[in-house]
Amino acid sequence: MPKQLLRIGLSIGVSFAILALLLQMLNSGLPDEQRPSVFGALQSTSLELVAVFILVTLFTLFVRAYRYRMLIDMSGEENVPTLRQMALVTGVRNMVVDMLPARLGELGYVGLLNRGYGVKLQHCVSSLTVSVAFDFVALLVIVIMLLAKQFAGAEVAGWAIGALATAFVLSAIAFAGLFLFTPWFNRWVSRAFPAKQEDSLWAKLLKLLDDFCDSLASVRAAGKTGQVLLLSVLIRLLKYFSFYLLFIAVAKPSFPALAELPTEQIVSALIGGEIGASLPIPTFMSFGAYEAGSALVFNLLGIADQAQAVVTMLCVHIWSQLMDYTLGGLLLVAFFWIKKRGQAQAASISSPRRATVIQWASYAGGAAVLGLGSMFLAYQLWAATKLGQLTAPDAGGVSEDAGEWQQLSKQHVSELNGFVVFSSNRDGNHDIFRLNLSDFKLDKLTTHPHTETYPRISPDGKRLVFARAHQPWVSQRNIVAWDVYMMDIATGEEKLVGRNGTAPAWATNDEITFAQGGVRMKKVNMKTGERITVYETGVNNPMPRGAQLQNPKYNPITKQVAFTGRQVSIGLSTGHWGTAVTLDGSKHKALFNGCEVAWDASGQNLFQVNPGGPDGTLHIISVDPVTVEKETLINLAGEFTHEYWPKDSANDAGYMVFGASRGSHDHEHDTKDYEIFLWKKGSDPSVATRLTFHTGNDNWPDVYIEK
Repeated sequence: MPKQLLRIGLSIGVSFAILALLLQMLNSGLPDEQRPSVFGALQSTSLELVAVFILVTLFTLFVRAYRYRMLIDMSGEENVPTLRQMALVTGVRNMVVDMLPARLGELGYVGLLNRGYGVKLQHCVSSLTVSVAFDFVALLVIVIMLLAKQFAGAEVAGWAIGALATAFVLSAIAFAGLFLFTPWFNRWVSRAFPAKQEDSLWAKLLKLLDDFCDSLASVRAAGKTGQVLLLSVLIRLLKYFSFYLLFIAVAKPSFPALAELPTEQIVSALIGGEIGASLPIPTFMSFGAYEAGSALVFNLLGIADQAQAVVTMLCVHIWSQLMDYTLGGLLLVAFFWIKKRGQAQAASISSPRRATVIQWASYAGGAAVLGLGSMFLAYQLWAATKLGQLTAPDAGGVSEDAGEWQQLSKQHVSELNGFVVFSSNRDGNHDIFRLNLSDFKLDKLTTHPHTETYPRISPDGKRLVFARAHQPWVSQRNIVAWDVYMMDIATGEEKLVGRNGTAPAWATNDEITFAQGGVRMKKVNMKTGERITVYETGVNNPMPRGAQLQNPKYNPITKQVAFTGRQVSIGLSTGHWGTAVTLDGSKHKALFNGCEVAWDASGQNLFQVNPGGPDGTLHIISVDPVTVEKETLINLAGEFTHEYWPKDSANDAGYMVFGASRGSHDHEHDTKDYEIFLWKKGSDPSVATRLTFHTGNDNWPDVYIEK
């Protein structure tokens, strides 16, 4: 029993580690601009079709196990496993087959059969290699069927002819190599390099090769080639049918044009992905190789949107791997649990004391694998939460306290001639809203189906710059999957400013800055079209190359850039985030902990959100970038005490706008209930005028007030 528990713990630990690696690929292995598309497609996948995919996959597993068992029986093996035992081995084989390049994971099948059920090594290898050879022939049959469908439609594509030729060559090589070359090679090696000693390693290798050839001869002489071929074709048909269902499950909700492609084109791409995964390319779980193989086929087919095709195939790959590794891990546990006691691997023990030491060491090692695998998986699950919410937040509704307090707020700002803009999801999707201060009239400036945020008003109050997501929902924790647009407020006319950018701002009335790719700040002159890189991490500065910038701000007066970054990147010894200011282009100064830094209207001081509010919340401070002297500007009393997004009025009219939530537990920028406040600079820092009264998410405000 202890040995069984050890093996079970090992298998669970390894399975957890593999699933964690799969999750890590999603967390950090995808480009930031691609991650929202992948997550969106995964979330939108039809679970009904996934369920059918799982059922077909399970049925295919038993058909494949039956074929393996038949080949083992044909080889002359005495210890033929039962169908249940073969199903366990086949399920684990499906899990590990793509773990190593060129499908070297197939060797796990050999190990489980040989050490677990006593099947002779030569019969394990022959059943595996013969099944691979018949898989190639089955692939040839599938390609012929696809070609026949095209021929019936009087339109035969060149890629189909090439696929037919490739499948034919692979089948010929597989069978000739297995049944002609291998026996000849065995005879030649035995004559040319005979073993000099019967118990030498070379003698054992020659004996294994000879036994393998005998096993192949037994399979060939069994007279069941037709049955094996029919089973192989059935396995291929079931496999591609299940993956076709999975392709439709992913593509139909997110990329309907791909789901409407002819069946033979989708299946051809699936075959291309399988061939790519089989190549001797150093990848883990075949990620990259699988997508490249299918992308090549889609390119040959002339599919216009290659990005959608790649995302779809990546999601298909993720779903299938999740299925394989979850099922394979469970079956590996079952393999160790129900395996007969008499077939356990014998241990060579020299003394009772040494056996005890080895035994306890193995138990400790198994516990370590289980613990490390569990911790790795838990860490990756935690890391996934740091990518931001994966779905859009609830739209919310009008606050219960809106009536009386809203009337009071109207009275406070009714004499101001100006407006506030902010992003809000109160209509179900984050759009840009405008609130006129004189009459509290609220209107929506954008109606695009994708998330829009970070609006900034031009100094003349006539234009707006903002960020629009690549997908209907993108968390603001992703700082790349956005594009920057400029809008004429009066006409609503939009103009693209920059791709893969966010955190836009106005340097002057004609110049716009924004963070691009998460690592650089760009400045664009909207009159001349000139574009320059103001700052890039690791380029003539001490920041690590590729380190991410959080909402960098450009000072048009001093030509400095202030930004938030990880403490280790900007040289702070405490805290998690900190602020850095560029000095002369090649140096920067780390100032203090906190985030959401911004220059004030004078360009001489910085606003920043800093710890120090009540109950661990944040408050807004002013910092002199030269002397590092700090001054509390806003620290609200009452219900809303967690302040964010300080922004001076666009034309320096003496007002500041900001957002605030109820506490540190309501921290997330684009999902929690933030309200917008207006504060007259120099007035009581504990009070401000609340402008919004809605339980949805209002964020990133800006204000313009006529002087």
